[in-house]
Amino acid sequence: MHAATVTRDELTWPETYKSVQITPGYDFAGTVTLNFASDEVVDPTKRTFNPGAEVYGMKSTEGKGCTWAEYAIVRADEAAARPSSLGWAESATVPMSALTAWQALFVKAGFAEPELSTEARTEVSRKTNPALKVLITGASGAVGIYLVQFGSLAGLHIVAASTSKARNGEFLNSLGANEVVEYSDLEDKLAEYDAVVDTVGGATLEGCWKLVKDQGSLITIDSLSFDFVERHRKLPFSSGKQDVKALFFIVEASGQQLEKITRAIDLKLLQTFVAQTFPISQAREAYEAGGQRVPRRGKIVLTM
Repeated sequence: MHAATVTRDELTWPETYKSVQITPGYDFAGTVTLNFASDEVVDPTKRTFNPGAEVYGMKSTEGKGCTWAEYAIVRADEAAARPSSLGWAESATVPMSALTAWQALFVKAGFAEPELSTEARTEVSRKTNPALKVLITGASGAVGIYLVQFGSLAGLHIVAASTSKARNGEFLNSLGANEVVEYSDLEDKLAEYDAVVDTVGGATLEGCWKLVKDQGSLITIDSLSFDFVERHRKLPFSSGKQDVKALFFIVEASGQQLEKITRAIDLKLLQTFVAQTFPISQAREAYEAGGQRVPRRGKIVLTM
């Protein structure tokens, strides 16, 4: 392991405590030192990485984290060759956040994937998802920055919601947002968006019901909103929205999807951000810093 990241609130996740011996961390960037197979017949068509390969990825959230360490065991399908254009710290910030954004837009919401070529920002490629309007809440956050960029690459009309246009407007426009709004700007909007992807939860998520079209998608990744559909369906603000596809999801590890993301990075179509780095010996300080709700670009990284 060369680098891992700090994910806010990870120590509150129940999957963290599936065993007595707890090693946190899901994102990773490192060098393969050994590969091995089980006693089952090895399928030659499956992905594999030889010793010396430089990889990155995320551990499956179905198991437990283990990447805050000098060595970790990961499955081949959780990894991909790391971007040649990034260093170790930059590589580690990508997998969980970028995969969450990719799956929200192209798996859960069902939008067509972007054309990953050097011409991907031209008007031709923007015909992929014509006239589809997507609202992203918490757009300047660790996942939001990838939602904005992937949405732009896919030709979606991206409206990025932020607490401050003055602080984040220029930044979000540079990532590809067509519009940047503050939450107060949304108060008089009704059924305007084909999809709303929420990263905030709480009152912001409640307000999204009136913003999404009647047959649109309302998706949240906020961990405290895991049961929002059941709760919100009983409340007045979701009235008339029975055809809305509403869901909460947890990102799944995918080396195949990460390969596509790697291509976008190496083609200079995707920007990555390191908020701060700490040595592994300062893991406590890094986690405490990661839990603070302060403006930052990207994720906090632990280096080994």
